[in-house]
Amino acid sequence: MMHTVSARALWLLAILVTSGCAPADPATAMLAEYEQRMARVLNVAVAERPQPELTPWPRTRDRTLAVPPQRTGLGGFLSLHRCDLGSLIGERSSQLGRVMSAPARLHYEHRFLVAAERCLTKLAGDGDRAALREELEAIVEEKRRGLPAWAWNATLGSAALAAAHSLDVMPLTPEAAEEAGRSELAAMHGLAARLPELGRPTLELSDWDEPFETLARSSLPGRLRRSAQALSHHLNGVAEMLEAREASRPVCPQGNITRDADILWNIFRGYYVEQVQPYLVAVDRALREWQTALEALGAAQQVEPPALFGQTVLSPEGGIWPDLDQARERHVAAWRVVLVSCGLLPNGAT
Repeated sequence: MMHTVSARALWLLAILVTSGCAPADPATAMLAEYEQRMARVLNVAVAERPQPELTPWPRTRDRTLAVPPQRTGLGGFLSLHRCDLGSLIGERSSQLGRVMSAPARLHYEHRFLVAAERCLTKLAGDGDRAALREELEAIVEEKRRGLPAWAWNATLGSAALAAAHSLDVMPLTPEAAEEAGRSELAAMHGLAARLPELGRPTLELSDWDEPFETLARSSLPGRLRRSAQALSHHLNGVAEMLEAREASRPVCPQGNITRDADILWNIFRGYYVEQVQPYLVAVDRALREWQTALEALGAAQQVEPPALFGQTVLSPEGGIWPDLDQARERHVAAWRVVLVSCGLLPNGAT
């Protein structure tokens, strides 16, 4: 009697747990269900296999550029309060100024250059300050040469964009995939458009900060890569089962529709076409648009990217593309063989 009660209690607990909790990862749950449904109909076991590997975002040393040390000698400008340079130089020389993050340092360089250009205008008619003006012109020229490296380190080389590509996230949910990335893509293209204005008075830092903050809050690229990984894994699984079944015991051995073929056709239309395929299309679209945005931001930079970064990030071949494309093609080919052999798809149809 005790055993019966215990079993019943465990059964009721299982019902409560499974009915009261939505899956933590809806996308992977959907894809796994698709694969399991296919396994039951095909009477083929779901094979244990590793997921496709994802290349991690480059480490700090592989994604940032060395900035040449800029010469000192700014002490003479500390007295130029009317040029707003004194307070800026003091800010850079402070304890916090010595440990600025790359985005904060880019802020400083932009503000310094804008203030320095104004100062040069004010000093233009001051004969007593000719030497000071000449020295400031040299410093401005030096800082402009270093600005592209600071811009790179504050954008593509930044810790914020690295965090956005972290793989410690779940795939996008099917509901979120269709609209995923709209604000992030606008932010990436916004930064690319504003890069040439850095160090010029035409750029308001608030206009720069807004898109950067959008990216700093985002986990989109990491979630997209996890989505592509899950899709590749489960599409390959379904293709493998279809291939194995056709090799050992074809679904329609005489070319006539069988009971298994009917069930598979229903899964294909009602589960793959209506649920999995829209997710695949949305993820693929967002991935390609994100890659385009990365390349646009890279092209807008005025520096040569770090070698490893260029190979693994700015090259489409370095990402998840090959795995997802190959999985999709294999999946389509495996389905086509079955559907054509069963007369459910005209021979040669795509």
